[in-house]
Amino acid sequence: MEKILVTTDFSNHSKAGLRFAIQLATRKEVELVFFHCFQALIPTSLHRNRIENDVREQTAAHLYKLEKFVAAQYKALKVTPGPNRCAVLEDLSPQSAILDYAQRNKFDLICMSTRGAGSIQKIIGTNTSTIIFKSTVPVLVVPHTYRVKTIKTVLYASDLENINEELSTVEGFFQSMEVKVNLAHFYFPSQISLDQDSLKAMWRQKHKCLDEVFLEKFELDEGFAGLLDRLIKKTKPSIIAFFTQTNKTWLDKLFSSSRSETYSFVTKTPMLVFHKTGK
Repeated sequence: MEKILVTTDFSNHSKAGLRFAIQLATRKEVELVFFHCFQALIPTSLHRNRIENDVREQTAAHLYKLEKFVAAQYKALKVTPGPNRCAVLEDLSPQSAILDYAQRNKFDLICMSTRGAGSIQKIIGTNTSTIIFKSTVPVLVVPHTYRVKTIKTVLYASDLENINEELSTVEGFFQSMEVKVNLAHFYFPSQISLDQDSLKAMWRQKHKCLDEVFLEKFELDEGFAGLLDRLIKKTKPSIIAFFTQTNKTWLDKLFSSSRSETYSFVTKTPMLVFHKTGK
């Protein structure tokens, strides 16, 4: 991991994403690029040349504001800035601008904040949800209430389809950070035929980063999100990691709109979402 794209709209909620990225950069040598997208306010009567000049002026003003906003976060955290820069883009669609900029400039991670309270779409936010669905670049979603703390453990929630490849990806992502990786899988009794202790020993032997393995029986009345929420309350990971497919409304499958606000991990624990490439 060499470059992280950190998005902000200058809101108080977006500060959490900046704080997390700055904290991450103190543990790993990465370049942070702080990104803001805006829609220019242009009177329709202006001449083309005036419009171009006006957009340049507004871009410069937003860049100055972004630089001050970022500097304030470093100061609040009492962190000496490492490699970083600010980027501002004028675009009608923040989602498209972020996705295009991240892919075109080969970023290793997009770091974003959640919006606030309410149902899952309100908590995550429309822009963030769209980016999770569509991005081939990993997305880190940081709760807006997040406070800086030491990153110690990652809980990787797995369907076991590509466990070796995905564990290697998670391991590489946190390489040199001395972060422990725990694995969680919720299974139907018919899905696991081998002895659980043998499976755990086999995975630990192959992946040295792997610490705890939680193989939990799936319970229909709680569903995946409910079971995961219970495990997270028990283990208290620093980050939850998922692999998902861009052609599925993953968040809709993971959470029901009527119960999503009851899952505390949505509002308390950063979620790292990778694009699932294998079958």
